[in-house]
Amino acid sequence: MTGVTHFPFSAVLGNDDLKRALLANVIDPRIGGVLIRGDRGTAKTTLVRALASLLPLVHVRASCPAACDPAEAHCPFCDSAGDATERPARIVELPLGATEDRVAGTLDLSRAVRSGERRLEPGLLAAAHRGVLYIDEVNLLPDHLVDLLLDVAASGVNVVERDGASIAHPARFVLAGTMNPEEGDLRPQLLDRFGLVVDAHTPTEPAQRAEIVRRRITFDRDPARFAHEYAEAERTLCALLARARDNLRTITVPEKMLALAVALCIEAHADGLRPDLAVYRTAVALTALDDRGRVEDHDVYAAALLALPHRQRRNPDGSPTAPPIEDIVRSHQQQDGEDTRDGGMPASPPPQPGGNNDGAGAPRNQAPADERTARSEPGDLGRPGERPPDNTTRPLGTLHVPLPPVPRRLAAGEARGRHRHAAAAPRGRTTGALPWDGRSRDFDLHATLIEDARRPDGTTRADALRMHRRAAPNRRLILLLVDASGSMGARERMASTKAALLDVIDQAAHHRDAVALEAFRDDIAQLLVAPTRDLNRVRTVVASLSTGGRTPLIDGLLRAARLLRQTHVRSGGSQQSLLVLVTDGRYPGDLNAAARILPRTLTDVLVVDTERGPIRLGLTRRLATALNAHYLALASGSAR
Repeated sequence: MTGVTHFPFSAVLGNDDLKRALLANVIDPRIGGVLIRGDRGTAKTTLVRALASLLPLVHVRASCPAACDPAEAHCPFCDSAGDATERPARIVELPLGATEDRVAGTLDLSRAVRSGERRLEPGLLAAAHRGVLYIDEVNLLPDHLVDLLLDVAASGVNVVERDGASIAHPARFVLAGTMNPEEGDLRPQLLDRFGLVVDAHTPTEPAQRAEIVRRRITFDRDPARFAHEYAEAERTLCALLARARDNLRTITVPEKMLALAVALCIEAHADGLRPDLAVYRTAVALTALDDRGRVEDHDVYAAALLALPHRQRRNPDGSPTAPPIEDIVRSHQQQDGEDTRDGGMPASPPPQPGGNNDGAGAPRNQAPADERTARSEPGDLGRPGERPPDNTTRPLGTLHVPLPPVPRRLAAGEARGRHRHAAAAPRGRTTGALPWDGRSRDFDLHATLIEDARRPDGTTRADALRMHRRAAPNRRLILLLVDASGSMGARERMASTKAALLDVIDQAAHHRDAVALEAFRDDIAQLLVAPTRDLNRVRTVVASLSTGGRTPLIDGLLRAARLLRQTHVRSGGSQQSLLVLVTDGRYPGDLNAAARILPRTLTDVLVVDTERGPIRLGLTRRLATALNAHYLALASGSAR
C-alpha cells in the first residue's frame, strides 16, 4: 500500500458510533475487532483503511518480512539477531479469492531447492501480526478460510502443516470486516469472534450528504492536498489515541459498573462470557478515549450497544429470545433516572440517520412486524385475512429434517458436460495435486518440483507439471415448496411444517446455502422469497404463512421447475439444488401426472409428509415414489 493516500479518518462525516468502535480497538486490541454492517456506499471500507495513519508504532526486527517482535524468543521468518526498529502497525487486506497458502503461508521453495532448509514463507496472517486484518465482504469468505481464521483467532498462533513440516508463528491481530446483510449471513462462529458489531448508516440530512459529496470530489481531484488539509486533525487524533493507550491501565472501574455490565449481558441472553469481557474492555477504552479516569454508566451502556446485539441467543425463527439491547439499556436508564445533559444516552434515543430504527427499537433494515408481513407476502398467500388459529401461525417446537447430502465435487479437474467446472479457479481447500490440464493457472509448484526431481535426465517436461486439486464448497440452492391449502391447517400440520422449515433454514445457514420459498394454495402458486442468502427474511415469511383453499400442486411444481431450470442455466450447469416439498398429499388429481412435470435430472427432491392422525391416506408416499424422491414422514421422523 506504499504511496497510496487514504481518505483521512477525521474527514469522514457521520457514523460516530462506528468511529468510536474502531478507535476503541486501536486503544485496546483485546476487544476483538469490529464487524461493520451496512448498505453499499456508507464509508465502511473508507473508515477501515483510514485507520492506517492512526495505528501505533510497533517494535520489529528490521530484517523480518512479518511483524516479528524483538522480545520474542524465536521467529521463523528472519534472523533473531537482527536489529530492532520501529514502524507503524499494518492494515492487511484479505481478498476473497486468496488461496489457503497465501493466507497461512507456505514453504519457501527456492530455499528448499538450494539448501534443503525448510523455512516458512510468510502469508497474510504473518503480515497482519500486531496490526489489523481487514476482510471486505467477510460474509462471502470461503468456508475453508473461515475455518482457518477461527483457529488462529482462538489461539493467536498460526500453525502451517506442509509436506511433513510443521511450523508455527504468532498471529495476533485486530479483525475488521465489512458486509452487506442483503448478501447473506455470517457464520455464527465467526460472528462471535468480532468484539463489536456496528451498523453503518446512509445519512438522510441534505446538508450533510452535500458536504460528504463535496469532500469526496475534492479528495479525488487532489488526494495529497486534501490529506494535507486534515493533517493537523490527524496528528491531534493520534496524540489522543497514544494518551488513551498509556492511560488504559489506570482507568478505574467501580464494582457497580462491573455489576451493570454483567447484568446487561444476562438480561440480553448473551451466550458465554466473551460478551462480558467485550463490554468491560470496550467501556474502559471508551473512557480512555474521552480522556477520563473513571468508567461511568453511560460508558457501559454505549459498550453494551456495540458488543451484545450479535451475541443474543436466538429462537428457531431467528428472533432474539430477549428484548433488543436498546430496550434493555433504555429500561436501566429510566430506572437510574439518568440526566441526559451530563453526556449520557437519552432515555428515548432518537432514530438513527438512514432509518436505523423505529421508536420501538426495531433493528436496522427491519420494519415493524406488520409492515414486514405486508411487504414479504405478495398476493393473498401470506396475508392471514381472518386470523387463522394459533397452530397455523406459531411453530410447533423443533423438528429435525435430515437433508440428503450434497454430492462431492472438485473445483479443478472435473468436467460436467460441455462445462468444465472451475478448472482454472484457485478456490477451495487443497486436497492434493493433479496433472496439469493445460489451462489452469493454479499450479502446485511443490508437487511439480517433486515430480520433476524424479526425472533421470534432470529436464522439465510438460507432463511433470501439477496443479492443485481443491475441494469446492458443497453449496446448493434449497427451494422450499410448501402446501398451504386448507387441509394443512388441520391437526397442527402447518405448525409442524413451520418447525420443519425453520430447521431446514438453520441447516442452510450452517452450509451457506441459498434458499427460496414458494407456497401454493387456492388456485395459484407464488414465489414468496426469491433465491437469497438473507435467511432472516425467509424465516420471517415462514413464520407468517397461513392456510386456506384448495391444493394447486400442478401449478406449484410448474413454477418450481421453471425457477430451478433458470437457476441451472444461469450457473452454466454447475448449480446444485434441492427441492423440499412439504405437503400432506391431499391432492385430488393424478399424482403420477404431477410428478412428470419435474425433470428428474434437474434437482434432488425431498418430500416431507405432514399427514398425521389415526386415518392416513398415504398419498404423499405415492407422490415421493413418482418423483423418485427421498421421503420423510414428520410423524415418525424417518427418512427414506
